[in-house]
Amino acid sequence: MTVKCIIFDCDGTLVDSERLTNEVIAEMADELGIDITGEEATKMFGGKTLDAVIYGMRELSQGDIPKDWLPRLIQKVSDAYKTNLLPMDGIKELLDNVSVPVCVASNGEPRHVNGSLKLTGLNRYFGENIFTASMVGAPKPAPDLFLYAANKMSFKPEECVVIEDSIPGVTAAVRANIKVYGLIKLCSEDELNNAGAIPFTNMSELPNLLGI
Repeated sequence: MTVKCIIFDCDGTLVDSERLTNEVIAEMADELGIDITGEEATKMFGGKTLDAVIYGMRELSQGDIPKDWLPRLIQKVSDAYKTNLLPMDGIKELLDNVSVPVCVASNGEPRHVNGSLKLTGLNRYFGENIFTASMVGAPKPAPDLFLYAANKMSFKPEECVVIEDSIPGVTAAVRANIKVYGLIKLCSEDELNNAGAIPFTNMSELPNLLGI
């Protein structure tokens, strides 16, 4: 079937944020007596919600997390984005030339997602078509968000494709019965393939892969 709508994840797909976010998580984990690297944090928390980060930290520290830890984490991530956040390689060129409707479907907090897109200049491509897990009952890997996005864009799931970089996101797309392409960065080609995605290495490949 012809692709009629492209649904993009945000972090690690549109914007190169996963590394920045997880370096901050690793740094602040030290306050909790948890010794992890940014790479390890990315493997644990890539594509997941802030609630999942808090749960993971509580499990790793085997104790309560200070009430101010999460607000400080969010602020530090925001500060890192202001100076270091970039769009993913090739994404602007893709969006400049794509001829079908596009939208964003992210597990991120609405303020975070909108801020990331504005900082990188990508918000102009999506307008109001930015959807987050706060709008549905369950975040990825549940299918709810992708089904919601397809419905809001007035397309059937099978008329859409999803562009993702994480296993929770790929799993959500598979569960929603939406064809999914996985960017090889956060996860390996084998990991993406095994989860049900069609792996690719750069946004410049997508026009040929999607036939658009």
